[in-house]
Amino acid sequence: MSAGKVFLIVVSVLIFFIGVGLVVGGGALMWSNNFLRDSEGYYSTRTVDIERDSYGITTYPAHINFGPGWVFNWSDLVKVKLSASDNKGKGTFIGIAEEEKLMDYLSGVAYDEITKFDMDYPFGSTKIDYREFPGEAPDEVPENKDFWAASKAGGGKQVLRWGIEEGTYSIAVMNQDASRGLDISGSIGVKIPVMGGLGIGLAVGGLVALLLSFFLVYIAVSRSRISED
Repeated sequence: MSAGKVFLIVVSVLIFFIGVGLVVGGGALMWSNNFLRDSEGYYSTRTVDIERDSYGITTYPAHINFGPGWVFNWSDLVKVKLSASDNKGKGTFIGIAEEEKLMDYLSGVAYDEITKFDMDYPFGSTKIDYREFPGEAPDEVPENKDFWAASKAGGGKQVLRWGIEEGTYSIAVMNQDASRGLDISGSIGVKIPVMGGLGIGLAVGGLVALLLSFFLVYIAVSRSRISED
């Protein structure tokens, strides 16, 4: 077998495995898009119960940077849904704010920052690690502040939806009256509308790659037979 035929076969094998990967990845995305989303199209975690003897709970700051040259409106492409309810009937406040402004509000306040959130902890439980900040009560209820990028407050289950924006943001959960002692049940969801289309695109690309690999093998085999004749 000539070097050219060997080269065609090697390339076809590489393209074959790439195609398989694309088909599997695209199929997984399409499956999750159809079966793992809730009625609003969000991929959500299971409900987690959180109890802390403080005035608030915050997440570790997330730095969001889309980079230069993006023409898409990411606030429309990726959305976050936060759901929370207070188990003691105090009412719940959920807010998203720039880190600097939130830290100014919580300066000198006793609160807990989530540093690790592990939902795959053994036996199906959830492990949450906190960094505790000692302090006093807030000087004002969170609803009265105007620095929130998005917020929701009230009795019963509260649901906050937010289209992501550039910046450094943290999530804060408090009792609506800013009282001490939190007993919250909540979940987090993410919505990516392009997920279904991306899955279809990957699957189609994978099928094309598979067909191309078979075609290259056919060419190599055909040339080999012609040479033998």
